[in-house]
Amino acid sequence: MVKHNIGQTRREFVKTTTAGSAAVGLGALAGCVGSGDGEPEAVGSVANLENSYWLSWQKGYEEACEAFGYKTNLQTNGGNVDQQQSQFDTAVSNMADMIVGQTYTNAAAISLAETCVQGGVPTILAVTIADWFTPLDAGSEYVQFFTPHFVNHAYTSAKVLFEEMGGEGSFVHIEGNRGTAPNTGRNAGLELALEEYPDIERLEPVLQGNFIRTDARDAMSDLISTHGDDIEGFFGQNDDVAIGGLQMLEENGYDVPVVGIDATEPALERIRDGRMAGSVSGMGPWQAGWSVAKAHDYIEGYELTDAERMMTFNAPLVVNDPDEWRDRLGDEIELPILEVDQYEADVFDGETPYDWEQMSKAEVGEDAWDPQIGMSPMGRGDIEEVLDWAEDDKPDGYSLPGVYDDNDELSTVQATYDERFNSDPLQ
Repeated sequence: MVKHNIGQTRREFVKTTTAGSAAVGLGALAGCVGSGDGEPEAVGSVANLENSYWLSWQKGYEEACEAFGYKTNLQTNGGNVDQQQSQFDTAVSNMADMIVGQTYTNAAAISLAETCVQGGVPTILAVTIADWFTPLDAGSEYVQFFTPHFVNHAYTSAKVLFEEMGGEGSFVHIEGNRGTAPNTGRNAGLELALEEYPDIERLEPVLQGNFIRTDARDAMSDLISTHGDDIEGFFGQNDDVAIGGLQMLEENGYDVPVVGIDATEPALERIRDGRMAGSVSGMGPWQAGWSVAKAHDYIEGYELTDAERMMTFNAPLVVNDPDEWRDRLGDEIELPILEVDQYEADVFDGETPYDWEQMSKAEVGEDAWDPQIGMSPMGRGDIEEVLDWAEDDKPDGYSLPGVYDDNDELSTVQATYDERFNSDPLQ
């Protein structure tokens, strides 16, 4: 365990300082001193526990907390930004040791991150982040932001769809929530795939499904009315959209290839039955466990370099026959390809196969840690592509921290993560 130059871990130092200084108000150190009963606490923040993605996230969170010795406190916000802010405020006031999770909206990341920084609580926020706002802008306690590589994931899912369509024909596309990074990045990935298949046509208009199954049903009903038998495939922006649209297609007698993104349990069932061709995973358990591991490292004195504090990860494509799809897709995609039954067993049934302590420098050392997934630092180009940060939207006077243009530093971090990635428990 790393020690600071005073011979204490970060947590020990702050706890000692708090206990020994009546002049220091709790508010100045809130969040750094734990739950008050001697057992450190990791607060988790998610939208809900009503779908398999969040339930799988919960599993990774609880396993990692147990591995690192943290008490769990998982909070749901129901998609209410004010409620999430209130929960963060309470966690800081109650002196939680860390907060991990996802902000419900992009813009909320600023206030939530600043709350944690001001309270001294290390936090990891994934997937959503405000435009032109980075962990470096917030402070060191905003330990890391990471996100799926939305472009790679949608590109891969789209190629599966177009291959299932035989490389020609017309398909419909239902989006998620416009103006969000996952939606925009997935649109970009789909466009990249379309460039490789000149005989594939997307039927217009592209309607919104808002990442919700019922909204996707309504959108597909409109598309069927508009296009009828011209529909020869369907790209769903996530699994709920794919399933909602698929239900409407099947109710109207259409049997066409369908793909989604997230690899949720309902989607896995449909892949197994041949009703969906495939889905790219959201890696909920890994996201949660990695977050706990990196916050734990920060507490124990291992701070990430600037170039590590915004990263992407590549998750697997889940299909019925991985060997077939490796042959069909070859080296054109960067994602691993997994078999549906094995993926379901590893992610949703029983304990996950991850070694959470192996992700931690504090636990296994700087030369032995392993992220157990492919990760990449985000440079300016990645930020603009994956998160859709447009120069025209940049606030007046704002300058992106220089590390995001430092190709040498970014390459060094990439080489380190490539070297450290030695095991993929899902393979």
